[in-house]
Amino acid sequence: MLDQKIHILGEEDLVILLGFLGLEGTIINSEEQFTTEFNNLIKDPSIGMIVILMSLNDEMIDFLINFKLNNKQPFIFILPDVFQPHINEEGKILNKILEAIREIVLSEELI
Repeated sequence: MLDQKIHILGEEDLVILLGFLGLEGTIINSEEQFTTEFNNLIKDPSIGMIVILMSLNDEMIDFLINFKLNNKQPFIFILPDVFQPHINEEGKILNKILEAIREIVLSEELI
């Protein structure tokens, strides 16, 4: 059985901090770099989990949700920037989940 690793993608401070715990990571400075690194990591069978520690735009979040809907591996964990002053307003992924639940509930009420 192949041992799988966790890889961090994110801002410099967090990648370095988790590096002290022994986790490998890549410091991301642009959306293009994120896309390139993410695509490289998902092709690597030794990667079991990708932790994303950075702010993402809606398009990138949609891309990641689509990836997860169509792929079991690797596991993707997105940790929002918890130090943002308006973190409750920035829950893009949670908002998308709640929106999907509302659509399901409303469509079942019509049946």
